[in-house]
Amino acid sequence: MRVGVAIVGFVASDVSLRDRLSLSVAELDAQRLQGRFAGIDVSSIAEVVPRRPARFGGEIRSQHRSAADGLPMLRVAVNDGSGTALAVFTGRSRIRGFEVGRAVLFEGVARRDGDRLVVVNPAYTLLS
Repeated sequence: MRVGVAIVGFVASDVSLRDRLSLSVAELDAQRLQGRFAGIDVSSIAEVVPRRPARFGGEIRSQHRSAADGLPMLRVAVNDGSGTALAVFTGRSRIRGFEVGRAVLFEGVARRDGDRLVVVNPAYTLLS
């Protein structure tokens, strides 16, 4: 009798079966994200130096729309496997193409707000 296991929706060619079974989902996701941005000329979020021009990328994890004093604001959280950054767009309530799971590159001057990297009104490039 032959027994088979099908893993649907998981593609990890560089990850061994032992790693898939021993690492946590968060660790596997971090490895996947780091591999996704490996061939692109960007800094990892963990390497970005505050108050210096930076180019970094990540996968959109969440979006939050709000309005402060009538001014729309869009906050987009991205993760690249090394950390999380928050891009804040003032005067915008949405940006076409920004969807959870979509890869995006940001260019701008970042700052630290507690343990999170924040960049306000960065230039952006959507990746497929």
